[in-house]
Amino acid sequence: MTKRLKKLFTPDYMFPDLLQVDFQTLADQGYKLILLDIDNTLALHGASVADDYARQVIGRVQEAGLVCQIITNAMWKRARQYAAGLDVSVRAQAGKPSTYGIRKACLAAGIAPEQCVMIGDQLLTDVLAARRAGCLAILVRPRTTKEPWTIQARRKLENFFWGRRDHLD
Repeated sequence: MTKRLKKLFTPDYMFPDLLQVDFQTLADQGYKLILLDIDNTLALHGASVADDYARQVIGRVQEAGLVCQIITNAMWKRARQYAAGLDVSVRAQAGKPSTYGIRKACLAAGIAPEQCVMIGDQLLTDVLAARRAGCLAILVRPRTTKEPWTIQARRKLENFFWGRRDHLD
């Protein structure tokens, strides 16, 4: 794999979970917008209602003075329902790894992609979209291993090309 290609799939930071991310440090570094994936990042896969974990994460983002939006490939109906419980904006059917959803989120917030942080659990969607858009990319460990077969297959592909992510344990 070429150096340039490898960089597209390499996150800037990796954490075991969202509660380990220091949002205040990100704000101090000049970042203004946090984009959070839903499935297996902020929520258990398929959840349509926010849990205490998600509320705690959103609270930490907002306490740091950062704008928070949800960006997901999930359908609009479920994404809106989930985001409503958190009182945050949402971009559904984002098409990650396309940069479309990220660019729309940045435009809506009036914030340049360089001042944006994308946080998700997948290299092939979240990290790649962030890198292509010019955002800081943070990879977190999935909240659960219970996922549809399509995502399980994607994770096997990630592990094949980029090796295990034991550093997230």
